[in-house]
Amino acid sequence: MRFLDARRHAPRISVDGLCGVVTTRDELHPAAMVDLSSLGLRIELPFDPATARRTMQLEIELPEVDEIMWARGLVTFAQLSPMGGHHPDGQPRLWCRAGIRIEAAARRDRHLLHEYVVETRRLRMCAADVAGAAA
Repeated sequence: MRFLDARRHAPRISVDGLCGVVTTRDELHPAAMVDLSSLGLRIELPFDPATARRTMQLEIELPEVDEIMWARGLVTFAQLSPMGGHHPDGQPRLWCRAGIRIEAAARRDRHLLHEYVVETRRLRMCAADVAGAAA
């Protein structure tokens, strides 16, 4: 479990959640949310070159909390890997892992995200301490 890496400006937690990515056609495509911090997130989804953009609109579902936030994010890192198979146009199907920095979100949503990350991190560290003491 990665909590704070020297390269990071904010704590990061591993999550198993969903994130919606709005395409240029105003369609919402699901993505797996893997890491989350108060400044950004990492998502994984099938790569679609027709809708790929550096700036994207996101619908972030906070795991275990009944809250959804909207944000605009900037892709700062992307890694493509083969999925197998081909698109109808003959191009290979690719899987994308993308690191996204949150550029804009409502103040309430930014505060909610920060509190969620900090509290989840604190609870996980306490649980790890208890587990370590029991061993």
